[in-house]
Amino acid sequence: MAYLWLILSGACSVAASVALKAAGAGSPAGLPASLLGQVLPYLAAIGAYGLGFGFYALALRQLDLTLAYPLMVACAIAGVFGYGLLSGAESISAVRMAGAAFIAIGVFLLSK
Repeated sequence: MAYLWLILSGACSVAASVALKAAGAGSPAGLPASLLGQVLPYLAAIGAYGLGFGFYALALRQLDLTLAYPLMVACAIAGVFGYGLLSGAESISAVRMAGAAFIAIGVFLLSK
């Protein structure tokens, strides 16, 4: 169950990052920016980070910190890459893919 908590924590981190990215992009051209439209992505990010913190705390009850943190970060990195690929909003180069592969190899080695 601890690994599920880590995956959910990583997913919350991805959701928060996507919300912050949307907040930074502002409103589409030609549309008036409402206060709620400007604040809502930030509130969503805060909520997602808070929920992720809770999931991470649950995982730490059963896993060593030196294993849990790299796994959670690896889940978040994989999620961000997935978002970038599926949304088309981010460019994924060979160098970035190699960097993600090295992170995955490092997490694998830490788990041994």
